[in-house]
Amino acid sequence: MSVIHKSFILLHKGIFKNIYLNLTTRLITTPALNKTEQIEFIKSAIETSKSESNWSNLKNNVLCKHGNLNEKNIDAVILKMMVANKNFNAALSFANYLQTSNQELSLGAINSLLNLYYEYSKEYELSEPEKKFILSSYTSLYAKYKVLDSVTSERLLHALCAINEWKKCLKLLDDILLTGVPSHSAYSTVIGTLFKNNKKAEALKMIEKSENNRRPLQDYAYEEWMKYIFRKYKDKKTILKYLNELCDHISKNCTVVPEATARKLKESFEAINWTVNFTEIKKHRGECKSCNLTLDCLRLSTEEFTTLQQNIKDKLIVGSDLFLKTSPEELKRFTEFVERTAPYDIVLDALNIAYLAGKVGGVNDRLRILTTVMKHFVEKKKKILLLGRKHMLRWNKGMLLQLMKKTDSFFTENISQDDPYFIAAAILSGPHTDIVSRDLLRGHRFLLQNEELRQLFQRWQWEHQWMVFAARHKPIIQEPLKFTPIAQQNSNGWHLPYEAENASTLGQVNDGIPDNSSWLCMRSKPSSVLKP
Repeated sequence: MSVIHKSFILLHKGIFKNIYLNLTTRLITTPALNKTEQIEFIKSAIETSKSESNWSNLKNNVLCKHGNLNEKNIDAVILKMMVANKNFNAALSFANYLQTSNQELSLGAINSLLNLYYEYSKEYELSEPEKKFILSSYTSLYAKYKVLDSVTSERLLHALCAINEWKKCLKLLDDILLTGVPSHSAYSTVIGTLFKNNKKAEALKMIEKSENNRRPLQDYAYEEWMKYIFRKYKDKKTILKYLNELCDHISKNCTVVPEATARKLKESFEAINWTVNFTEIKKHRGECKSCNLTLDCLRLSTEEFTTLQQNIKDKLIVGSDLFLKTSPEELKRFTEFVERTAPYDIVLDALNIAYLAGKVGGVNDRLRILTTVMKHFVEKKKKILLLGRKHMLRWNKGMLLQLMKKTDSFFTENISQDDPYFIAAAILSGPHTDIVSRDLLRGHRFLLQNEELRQLFQRWQWEHQWMVFAARHKPIIQEPLKFTPIAQQNSNGWHLPYEAENASTLGQVNDGIPDNSSWLCMRSKPSSVLKP
């Protein structure tokens, strides 16, 4: 494909996407619109509508009232509101009215029809005419537009999955990737459909793509994966082997599964005679309240740490996105400093810690907090690197000099991003170096090249990061976890974190660790065999 042709496609997609969004999405979701006479009239009509309703009269009545709906967008809005209310009988009747009215359907109406059939298929079997509409939409839309915008692609993808046309979905995923990344739902729906059609090899390949594009699996994909295992295998030993494979995937990707998935895992393991309980993990010791076993700290192996360290070195050498605002001169000064002074026991993110006093806190307040934190590690006879910015050198020089006497110190230019410096300093220093920062480092984790590196970084962070929190007039220092908060297998079974529905975070400090109160404890009974 030529550059000119690609440019035309992207321009075409951009223009068409904007038109579609302006005519439908914005109109439907704008709070002001929801208060118009038109929307209120539709809401009232939906509540009393029947399959034999006079849809022409409804539309005419709506269009006579005040609002932003017109002939081009009204069909899409009516359908969307019916689907949202799960008024499927009326929605199917309205869909039939649209398809037999001899009028050309707008793109918004087509998308709404596709969404209707997808949502309806979750509970009921689609009719042959409904399946035919989905297939004919795929053909006609590509014939007319050649390349589809992401909104239309996703609507069509979900509808095609409802009729198990997974091969056509692969082209749609490629189209979405031209200008963005498919949604979590798009990937998981395709993956679930592949398992539903017994295409495990293809599903596993798609899972890898989904994870690399930072799209963890949703419940539907896990559900169909489990159904596939129980459909294909009848021997409990074999079923266990492949349930372990699923849990291995969850562990490898440091995934916290939805609560719905946790409940289905519970049912699946109970079906092969395992004992499964919802439980809590004691945060400071990593002990399960159900079985009293202690979870392991899954430290990075020498090979894994070397892989992470080499990636950091490569980014330093090429000056890539890890150091977006770093000059070559400063980078050279920094690398030479690390080579001369490393290894360290502790790398302090000085500015981040100091601002625990708040932006309204004075210089002396900040330095007192920094001194308290540093003293904690000095008393443990740790070799400390203090990393800050040059403007800190204008703070109370007496107090600052007292700090610098007990540490190695490096101050970056004020325009530099200091977070990457302390991450790089710690990792380049070696596998035994810890960091101290309040930052969860999510943005820097996402800059790594692939999902495997991101997971290595996450495990390294859990193993090595000390957190600092405000508590009245002094900082509270939280040591790194003694266990790794991911799905773990031991000689007796699995422990697996899940995300509780409607979990309250009120009063909780976000320290980047999965909720210790939402775990599954899955244990084999004496007669069960963990590994085949």
